[in-house]
Amino acid sequence: MNKVDLNNLNEKEILTVKEAAALLNCSTRSLYRHINDGQIKAANLGNRLTRIKRSDIDWLFKK
Repeated sequence: MNKVDLNNLNEKEILTVKEAAALLNCSTRSLYRHINDGQIKAANLGNRLTRIKRSDIDWLFKK
């Protein structure tokens, strides 16, 4: 399993599900569950192309 470089995640505005899960320290399955529940906004661009804005993840911590 490839590890995600957390230093590069600070510079990216659009994240994959795997990158967002690494940033939140959770599994991709948990992240998909939060997306389906509406707790995290995400854009589904096609099959296996779900993207999440970094600002939406940052917003979770400002609640």
